[in-house]
Parts: sequence; C-alpha cells; structure tokens
Amino acid sequence: MSTLGLLPGRSRVAAGVVTAVLLTALTGSTGGLTTARPYDLGCPAWTERHRSIDATRAQDRERAFLCLVRDAGGPMFPPGEPDQALLGRGRALCAQPGWRRADEWLRSGDFTINLHGLDSALVFLCPDAVGGAALRPSDELLAADEADYVAASNAACRDPWPRTRARAQGTAAYFTSEGGGYHLADDRDPANEDGVEHDYDGLLAAGETGVAVRTIGGRGLCVTVKAFGEAPPLRLKGWQEVAEVGVTSRSGRLAVPVLRPGGEEGAGRALPNLAIDGPGHYRVRVYARADADSAGMLPAEWHLIVVHPGRSRKEVVHR
Repeated sequence: MSTLGLLPGRSRVAAGVVTAVLLTALTGSTGGLTTARPYDLGCPAWTERHRSIDATRAQDRERAFLCLVRDAGGPMFPPGEPDQALLGRGRALCAQPGWRRADEWLRSGDFTINLHGLDSALVFLCPDAVGGAALRPSDELLAADEADYVAASNAACRDPWPRTRARAQGTAAYFTSEGGGYHLADDRDPANEDGVEHDYDGLLAAGETGVAVRTIGGRGLCVTVKAFGEAPPLRLKGWQEVAEVGVTSRSGRLAVPVLRPGGEEGAGRALPNLAIDGPGHYRVRVYARADADSAGMLPAEWHLIVVHPGRSRKEVVHR
C-alpha cells in the first residue's frame, strides 16, 4: 500500500464529485521499451522520507516519480511495467486538466494510490500542472480546470425527449452541493432567495412558489427542462422515479439556478424561464433515473422537468 496521502486542492465544483469507484486503468503499448528496473535502493528517500521536489536534483526527478508509483503498484501504474511506459503514463496525466486526472483515477479503481498521492508523484514530472511543491494550483489554473469540467459535463448531457418540442426547453449539467438536491422556483420571490425549504418524503417537496427536487445519487446530474401549453403524455418507461406537484409563480418566473463564478451549485449554463404564461399556477412533473454503477466525474443521473399551466396543487407520485 502506498504511503502517499489524501486529496489535493481541486476546484469547488469538481471536488464535490470525487468519490471512490471502480473501472478500467490506463492502457498503452509497451512494445520496444526498456525492461523494468529492479528495486532501486535509493527509493526510500522519496517513499519513506518524502524528499521534496525542491530537495531532489533535476536528473533524479524521473527516478523519484518511478519510485513513488512503483511503491503504489496499482492498476494505474502496474507492477513490472517498463520505466518508459510508466513515464509515458505520467506525462499523459500531466497534460490533462486536474479534473480529467481525477476521472482517470476514479475509472481505474486504483485503491493503492489516491489523488494526493498521484499528484505527489506527478509533481516530479510536471510541477506546474499540479501546483508546485505545495500541490496548490494557482487560481488561474483552478478556474481553467473548472471551466473545462463544466463544459465537458454540459456536453455529456442530452435531451431525453429529443422529438418532443416544447415552447421553452434546455439541457445542462447541474452541480449540487453536499447532500445533493436542487430546486425550481420563482427566482424573483424573496422567499426563495436562499433556495426552497424542503422536508423530503419522496422525489419532490413543494413550497408555495418553488419545488425542491431530491437527487438519487447526490452527485452531478443532467437536467432537461421543458415547458408546454398543456400536459404532455406521461411516458414512464426508462425512469426510476416520476412525481408531480403544483406551484405558483407570482412574478412570471420559474427557473433552475445557474452556476455562478466561484459557486458550488447550479446549472452549467442558463436554462429558460418555464412560466410560459406569465404569473399564475403551474404543474411541475419531474422524471429521475441514475446509474449506480457509473464511474468517473461526468454526470451519472438524469432528470427531466416538465412544466405546464395547471391549478391543482395535489402531489401525484407516478413511480
């Protein structure tokens, strides 16, 4: 088991998604590469005494990296693999944004090393990419990492009803804070300034002018919103949970919050106002499903929010 430590600094949005999961490790051709080096008697300088990059000569930094990943010996850096193959794996990770390195680690299922341990080894190959000796990326690097992560998450989300056109619609990744959950609300009602109060007894919890939605997995998700002039067909197939409630829009707004710069929660891009008939009463139907076996950083839960005019405030659980 590696002696390397815990989680390094990550952007707020990406950090909320990192969890231990299983899947494939990095692969690559090793044809024609040098044979693996036998145990290096100098390795304890890095694996046990934790010699820093500043105290390591430039010509010894590849050696330090190899010592650290061989000490871990997990699927990301398999035992017995040639030096050049391991260095190639390391340099490929160096070239990626921080969230993509985290994604590789999550998908590898490598419990012999963790993210802090991974960056503690990579610092000997690419100190600028992991935040230098202190493993503290600059604000600029974190901002670029977060922007790349949000863009990739948005790109991974698709409309689950692509052939059903609505008067207003949109799809985006949604990033939740600790504990999951989000809300759709009249965002001009002062009562919703801090979100919608909720006491979940199911998928939805309705307030006067907002609806709180429980997430299944508590991770990032894809949200599609659609507003119709009347109730569309129910279409339950493929969904784990489906419920609907009534809500009032006093201002003529019903919207999902957007992620703000430096924030932790919200949609990865602006979604439209769903109160298509202005102030009044609406029905909100939410469909939800999740992939419990999914690995990696990208969304693994999908929600569809359907809104249409309707006076009833009755909660109906369809599934």
